[in-house]
Amino acid sequence: MATVINSFAIAGIDGYQVEVETVTMYGHPSITIVGLGDTAIKESRQRLEAAINYAGYEFPKMKIAINLAPGDIKKSGSHFDLSMAIGLLVGTNQAMVGREMLTGYGFIGELSFNAFLRPCGGVLPMAIAARDAGITKLIVPEENIREASLVQGIEVLGFNDLKSVVEYLEGRKAYEVPALKISDQTQVKKRVIDFQDVQGQDVLIQHIVVAAAGGHNILMSGSPGCGKSMIAKRMDTILPDMTEEEALEVLEGGTGSPSGTSNSSQKGTVPTYVNNLTN
Repeated sequence: MATVINSFAIAGIDGYQVEVETVTMYGHPSITIVGLGDTAIKESRQRLEAAINYAGYEFPKMKIAINLAPGDIKKSGSHFDLSMAIGLLVGTNQAMVGREMLTGYGFIGELSFNAFLRPCGGVLPMAIAARDAGITKLIVPEENIREASLVQGIEVLGFNDLKSVVEYLEGRKAYEVPALKISDQTQVKKRVIDFQDVQGQDVLIQHIVVAAAGGHNILMSGSPGCGKSMIAKRMDTILPDMTEEEALEVLEGGTGSPSGTSNSSQKGTVPTYVNNLTN
C-alpha cells in the first residue's frame, strides 16, 4: 500500500497540492521518482539516503518508487525532500505515525546530507495552497516560518532537522516555537517622508490625491528640479494599507527566495520618474 504525503508545488505564481506517493517493493535496491520532476527532484535520491542514514534511521534496501501526483504537470525544486523522507520512514514502519493523521499535514523542505532542513523559495504561495486544500498543519524549515505564517487559517510548524519532525509526529517530542532572529521579527516602518516636505506644486498634489483615491495612473513631466521625483516618492504615504488578500497577492509574486520582511502598505508602480523636459 502506498504511503501518501501532502506537499506542494508552484505553477506561475500560484501554488497547488502535490501528493507524494511512496511504495517499497522487494527487488534490486533502487529508487525511481516519477511525475515530471526536474533535475533537483531527481537528485533528491542522494539527499534522501544520506539524510535518513545520518538521522539514525535505515534507508530501505528495497526497490523504491515515488510518484509526484498529478503526474502530468512539470514540477521543480528540492522542497519535496522532506515529504519523500517522511513517506519512506512511515512506509517502512520506522516512524510510528498513523497514516490517517498525516492527511491533515503538509510538508515542505529540502534535506541536507546531515539531515538538516534547508529553507526553500516560494513558501508563501504553497502555504496558501495548503490552506485552500484543507491542510491544518504545515511543517516547514525554521527559516520559512515567518513567510508561511503570513497565511491565516493554517498552523505553521518550523523544524531544524528530520529527526525532530519524526519525533514530533510520533508524539515523543512536544513542539517548541523557535526563537526568531531580530532580522526576522516584524518591524513597523516609520514614515520618514511626507507631502509636507513639498513646497508649492499644490495643483499637482491635488491631481496626485485624485489618482491615489481612484487608483488611476499618472504621468508627470517637467523641468529638472521641479519636484517630480520628490512627489512620486511620497505617493504611497497617502495610500491605505492593503487588505490581507491584497498583501498576500503582492508578496506571492516575489517569493522566489525566503522573504525577510513584509509590509502591508500600498506600493505604486513607478517605471521611471526621471522624465525631464529639455530644450
